[in-house]
Amino acid sequence: MTFVGTIYTYPQNPRAYKALIVARYNGLEVKVDEKFAMGTTNRTPEWIAKFGTSQVPAFEGIDGTIILESGAIAFYLAHYKDDSPLIGRSKIEEAHIQQWIQFVDSSIVHALGQWILPLIMPERVPYNKVIENQAVESIKTQLQILERHLTKKTYLVGERVTLADIANATSLYLGFQRLFDPIFRRAYPAVTRWFTTIVNQPHFKAVAGEFKLCETPLKFTPPKKEAKEKNQKEEKLKTVQEEKKPKVKESKEDEVEESFQEAPKPKSKLDLLPPAKMPLDEWKRQYSNNDTPVAMKWLWENIDLTSDYSIWKVDYKYNDELTKLYMSNNLAGGLMNRLERARKYAFGSLVVAGEDNNNIITGYFIVRGNADEMIEEITDAADYDSYTWIKVKVDDEEKNKIDQVFAWEGSIDGKPIQDGKVFK
Repeated sequence: MTFVGTIYTYPQNPRAYKALIVARYNGLEVKVDEKFAMGTTNRTPEWIAKFGTSQVPAFEGIDGTIILESGAIAFYLAHYKDDSPLIGRSKIEEAHIQQWIQFVDSSIVHALGQWILPLIMPERVPYNKVIENQAVESIKTQLQILERHLTKKTYLVGERVTLADIANATSLYLGFQRLFDPIFRRAYPAVTRWFTTIVNQPHFKAVAGEFKLCETPLKFTPPKKEAKEKNQKEEKLKTVQEEKKPKVKESKEDEVEESFQEAPKPKSKLDLLPPAKMPLDEWKRQYSNNDTPVAMKWLWENIDLTSDYSIWKVDYKYNDELTKLYMSNNLAGGLMNRLERARKYAFGSLVVAGEDNNNIITGYFIVRGNADEMIEEITDAADYDSYTWIKVKVDDEEKNKIDQVFAWEGSIDGKPIQDGKVFK
């Protein structure tokens, strides 16, 4: 085998498998450096000097070639051998191979990440039931496209394994391993047959080992109440112990400094309101951990809109200037990121509805208190003036619209809801 370079990754990374399997098919030897742990950053000065701010996997060739991103590394190794069967026998086959690689990258990878990452890395990616449901439905739709294509085909392109099969199988690897149980797979017999064919090829097994299909899928498990109470008790005990420690003042300057530190922080006017019958944090838990229809039923049964809360309709003022859907969604996320002061006092959902070059940003916010003016914790956000905020009277028609926006389903003014952001 011809040695060509080193791949840096973390252990058992299907994205790195992609390139390593390609190397096996082409008779290439690649050293694997697995010094990184999943979810950790590799941006040391040494790393940045060589690879910039890229994350793993990253490739360094024996000639000093640097290649970033798993797809690009796999593409390079597939084309390292001029007559490689992985890249197709004709220009049309090569185009079809790229077609299926781009299909999985654009249609499945992101949704699969939204589904699985909160389940395997909850400390880094918070769980959200609405987002999970949307990701699952998106994956089902895309797998149906694969199912129709593979019903009469053994491989994605041609009559042998190509880069398209390797890219799609490694992208779906964690899904079939940890999410797609027998009931889920029942709707995709052709895709399952194709996937098991690919992962059982000798070169695939040499890299990834024996593969076992999922029998019991990962599920979100809310934190146990006992553990939460234990943490609260330990924190309270720690606070009491700290308060009992004698305080030593070394100088008058220390006394002055301490007087500033002990000065009470200014409270929000909202903290002076009587306790709400429906705690906002409880609503946020209901929304995150339940299907949206269940959560919305709970909301309308428990929220007090006479004194505890108000609901505001939010519309972007410059919808006619919006272009790409993903850019509009990023814009909505920008507002959410600047509302940290309102975290205790508000919950909101903004959606992007329509299509590229013809879309809108709109949504609703639940806000503590029932004043006719928006709370200061929201008005001081940098993006506040880019939106109109109108307090609404919540009748049955308005409830239906709020239900759709909080679920990211349905349409607004005839425009189908495509994406969204939640502030909670």
